[in-house]
Formats: sequence, structure tokens, C-alpha cells
Amino acid sequence: MAEGTFRCLTCTGDHGWCGSCIVASHQSLPFHKIQIWNDKFFDDTTLADQGFVWHMGHGGKSCPQNGATPSSISTTAITVVHSSGVFTHNVTWCTCPGSYDQQHLQLLRAGLFPASTTRPRTAFTFEVLDNFLIDALECKTSAMSFFEKLRRLTNNAFMYTVPDRYRELMRVSHLWRDLKNRKWFGFGHDRETQPGPGNLALFCPSCPQPGINMLSQWEEKWVVMKRFVVDGNFTAQHMNMRRPELDIYLSDGLGYMVTEAEYQAHLTSATESRERSACSNHRAVNAANMNRSNLQATGVGATACARHGCFVPHSIVDFQKGECHMNIDYSICNAITHAANRIDDSLIIYDVGCQWSLHFTERVEKSPGLALPDNTLIVAAVGKFHLSAHKLPCFARYSLNFILGAGQVDGEILETLWAPFNKISPTAQSMSQAHRQEILDDHMRNSNWKKLVGIGKCLYIRHNDKLI
Repeated sequence: MAEGTFRCLTCTGDHGWCGSCIVASHQSLPFHKIQIWNDKFFDDTTLADQGFVWHMGHGGKSCPQNGATPSSISTTAITVVHSSGVFTHNVTWCTCPGSYDQQHLQLLRAGLFPASTTRPRTAFTFEVLDNFLIDALECKTSAMSFFEKLRRLTNNAFMYTVPDRYRELMRVSHLWRDLKNRKWFGFGHDRETQPGPGNLALFCPSCPQPGINMLSQWEEKWVVMKRFVVDGNFTAQHMNMRRPELDIYLSDGLGYMVTEAEYQAHLTSATESRERSACSNHRAVNAANMNRSNLQATGVGATACARHGCFVPHSIVDFQKGECHMNIDYSICNAITHAANRIDDSLIIYDVGCQWSLHFTERVEKSPGLALPDNTLIVAAVGKFHLSAHKLPCFARYSLNFILGAGQVDGEILETLWAPFNKISPTAQSMSQAHRQEILDDHMRNSNWKKLVGIGKCLYIRHNDKLI
């Protein structure tokens, strides 16, 4: 009986193996960390150093076309990034007829995402890619910090000896995020139907949407009103790109950010009136005259449902010179058009609603990039917190307490949604335009998702509280 000179740090229990047994017992556990006894202490080693070979295809067994003897089988060294560290494994490829030039597909079938489709030498497990997406959403972890964590998990004392795959992680996670979103929204396996504007986004499950959460045929229109809150965030800035021609979009306009080309066409044709506020000296209005030459975007403007705080798909815009009317108009028009379904009345709660609403209809008629559904009725209001900074006449006209159908809303829910976004703004500031757009889309989608899965329990608790 061979002496047990090996132990596994990942396996549970107290085990000891010889060299051949530890390889055999870990044939389906390639990411376990093992150690070898060197007559003084247990020293780190790898499964690959002990002769472990990862066979692609055939259920983990060697391809019959490769030969019967292990010495006649050629192997390829692959760097595999897993949630527990960075590993290097010797891989044999399936050489059956029809498998030529399909090494990347063999890796995908094994649960590994290749960093290249031609001669792949680096791959990421599906698990580590999912972990990175969750870490980025919940902990606001950057790709650099995430990979540095993996390097320390691999070798905390000599991190520089671990292969650096940070650039590969950036590229692969970019693709993984887009593939997952297309799959979740029903476009993953349909090559004929392509997603349209806002099709890769979730919306509020409780706001009135005929045909979705209410009957398609309904008559009492005065009961139903769309309620939106609009606000800007000047922390979500974006720096000018050095080589914007190299930027590649994977989901331009398919989520919450508007389509870039159409939005830029609107800004080119629209004319901004440089008027000072006739109400109080609001920063949102006066900031429209500000200019930052080093920034491509000075912030973002968003529209969300006023009661539940869910971002409206395809309605998030970038600011160029502060919070201009032409930026906000584009966001509001897209929000009203989204899932309109014959709901004519729309309540727009905006910090400077008293100034924005004065010539909104005229701006829509003059701008070819703006459009509203027929019979649309706009009711402007100001959030309860910001209303105190307005002049006295605004209180009677724009207070939510006096607007029929407004309900018990404060109109300030977007302020609570900006808090998590401010944590990712420093990281997104220097990203490419396409990458930043997809990152913001991902976090807005995550915000709406958590509201969607939690709103049922919230309504249940509030309902029971009313009965007590």
C-alpha cells in the first residue's frame, strides 16, 4: 500500500493519498488545491504537476482518436480562472471527425468560457464569471480588484507569480454579461429576432400596464395615470475617450440608456433656450450654461416610476452641459412612450417642474427627435422636499398634495436610487462609452430586479398591517 504523502485543502475530512490516487480521485475536481509532504512540512503543489490531464469531450475520458497510451497524447497548457484561484492545466482535445478547429466549443461544453476562439490558451469558468457579475452588482467591485483577489487566493505571498489575466477578464465578462442578458430576455437562442430598444430591461411590476398587469380592455381612464419622477445625477460623469472609433457596442439602447446615435441626432437638431430661472435660483437650470471640456458627459438624467422607484427602459440620458431641457425632454418622451397602451395622463414630478413645463409642448413640436402618443396629457409637479426651495406661487400649483390622482408619493424616490450608483461612478468615469453604458444598464436592471422579487412580500406585509 502506497504512503499517503498528499492531502487536499479543499476536500472535507482528513484524507491522505498517494500520487496516483489523488489524481484519480480528483479527475472531476480540477480546481482543488493540494499539498505534498516534503519530509518537513506540507508544501503547495498542483494537480497538473502530479500528472493530471483534463480530457475534452467523451465524459472526461480520453478521445479514442488520440491513441491508447498516455505518452502518445499531446497536451495543451491552458490557464483556467476559477472562483477559488488561477490554475494551469494540461488539456487534451477531442480529435473526432468534425471537431477540427472547434477547441473553443469543446471548452464551452466543459463549462469554460475561452478568451479567444482561435487557439484558446486562457479560459474562465462559468462560475467565476457569475461571481464577478454578482460582486460587481452588490459590492461594486471593479474587475481589477476582483482579479487581484483571485491572485491572492492563488498565492498570497507571491502574487506576481500568478498569471495576469485582467485584460482577458474584462473582455470575457463584457461578452458574458451580454449573453446572459439576451438569454434572460428570450433572445439567447433566437437568431432571427433581434432585441429592440429597451427589450433587455425590466420595468415596474405594479405600475399600470394594460395587457400585462391589468385588462387590455378598460374604460375608466380617469382611474389610471402614469406617474414618473425625473432627476439628474452629476456624480455619474464620463471622461472624453482618446480613441472613440475603437469603441464597440453590444447592446446600444437595448437596456435603460438611450440609443447613442439617435440621441446625438436629437441633440444636434434641438435648440436649448438659455434662460435663467424665473423661480428660485435652481442649480439644475443654471447648470445648463456650464461646460466641462474634459468630460464627455457631466452626469446622467433618469426617469423612474414615482411610486416604486423602477427605472423606465430606454429613458436614461447623458448630460453634456448640465441639466438642459433638451436632455430631460428626450428622457421624458421616451418614458411616456414606453408601454403607453392608451394611458393618456402622465404625472411628471421634476425638481424644476415649474420651469420645465412652461414650453415643453412647443419644444416637442419643434424637435424632430421628440414625439409623444396622441391625446397625451402632461401634469407637472415638484417633489415635496424640493418644493420648499421654490417661490410661494409654486406651492399651490405644483404641490403633490393638491394634484388629483397623484396619490401618496413624495416625488423624491430617485434620490435614494442614486446612492448605490455613486459608488460605481468613479470606476465608470474612465470606461469607454459602450462599456459605461452597459455597466449602468446592468446596475439599473439589478435595481429593478430586486424590487420585482421583493415587491410581493412588501405588499403582503403592508396589507396585513392594514388589517390589524
